[in-house]
Amino acid sequence: MSISISKKAVVILTRGYTKLEQYNSLIQRNNSITFQDKSTDFLIFHEGNILDTHKRYISQKSPHLKIRFIDISEKAFKEDKKEIPVYQPTKQFSLNYRHMCHFWFVDFWYFVKDYDCILRIDEDCIIDFSVDQVFAVLKNDKLVCLYGQWEKDHEFVTHGMNQFTREFICEKTGLSIEKIPVVEPSGPYTNVIGLNLKKLRENRMLQEYINSVDKSETIYQYRWGDLPLWGQALTYFCKRDTYSKWNKIKYYHGSHMTYVGGIKPLKRMTLS
Repeated sequence: MSISISKKAVVILTRGYTKLEQYNSLIQRNNSITFQDKSTDFLIFHEGNILDTHKRYISQKSPHLKIRFIDISEKAFKEDKKEIPVYQPTKQFSLNYRHMCHFWFVDFWYFVKDYDCILRIDEDCIIDFSVDQVFAVLKNDKLVCLYGQWEKDHEFVTHGMNQFTREFICEKTGLSIEKIPVVEPSGPYTNVIGLNLKKLRENRMLQEYINSVDKSETIYQYRWGDLPLWGQALTYFCKRDTYSKWNKIKYYHGSHMTYVGGIKPLKRMTLS
């Protein structure tokens, strides 16, 4: 059985650069994207610092994509967050990195209100599949999330996360914390991830959990990443058969110099 997905988008969060050649990785990512459904939008979220001339350059170099540039500075990447004291073992992570983690768990919802389904593809990823395939699978009425890999995260950047999650469940359900299983933080590799927003919006506990994480400011304090947060959210608040690793999601992740989804020669996929 499938559901109606009326609006879908491929999304990315990027920055504005000073030189055109600094957009080469973004353009390589754009040009690795193949699809047939012309109704698909391609959203580029940014902090309001991509010049109009640079937008035209990106669009001209990615002519097959229906690109929309969306300034997120109204709701995200707020400077007042720098006043939040940080957990010292994570002090090497910048405020912008914490902003990014917060955006992909909390802030992005505001900017995709009109969409039923999104596929996130980060700037350092060159994909090796058709985005139509992901959207077709996400039309299944059970699925809320598709990803290419599940990863464990480091303890020093997930400090207190599982305790926070279990205490949240205690507060909402009245269960004693001893009855809630411990789940060490891990999660889907979020650099390429498909989300059925229509179904996720209907999950009241999940939405309340996201709001609770937001209000706690723990993403900024402890540098909790969107990867383990999505792992906690899916594990505790979604049925196990509603999120899945899918072997057709294959791509080169440039930051880690890793090919997700199998073994493949990396020469032609190397990011400049």
